[in-house]
Amino acid sequence: MSTLPSVITRFIDYYAMLDAQPPSALAGIYHQNAVLVDPFGEHAGLFAIQRYFTHLLANVETCRFLIDPPLRDEQRVVVTWTMRWSHPRIAGGEVLDLPGCSVVDVQDERIVRQRDYYDAGEMIYEHLPLLGWAVRGVKRRVRA
Repeated sequence: MSTLPSVITRFIDYYAMLDAQPPSALAGIYHQNAVLVDPFGEHAGLFAIQRYFTHLLANVETCRFLIDPPLRDEQRVVVTWTMRWSHPRIAGGEVLDLPGCSVVDVQDERIVRQRDYYDAGEMIYEHLPLLGWAVRGVKRRVRA
């Protein structure tokens, strides 16, 4: 297997300590016209991605990623990870683990597209009083 593009090393380093990173550092990782897609929406352009990260991290107490060794082909890298995060108003501020994966397209040492896959219900909805009860109930029925 060939070596990883250096942008993936920067990506891993950034996400490993996400809550301590400035959104301005994303300019060294993402292309000006990059697109980031996750279960909460699509964010087109570096400025939109920076704004999204600023909003996401505004109230979290911690948010760091444990990242597994990436898989790659010519221009696509797949990274599986576990996000360790806490928010004072979710699960009583307890540190939660959320498994997920990012599919990243690289061009000229910048990320041009990133698609994140994770369970938004497990991340947030299951921890909200009424909605959490309903989401957990649906999951129990599907598993049965």
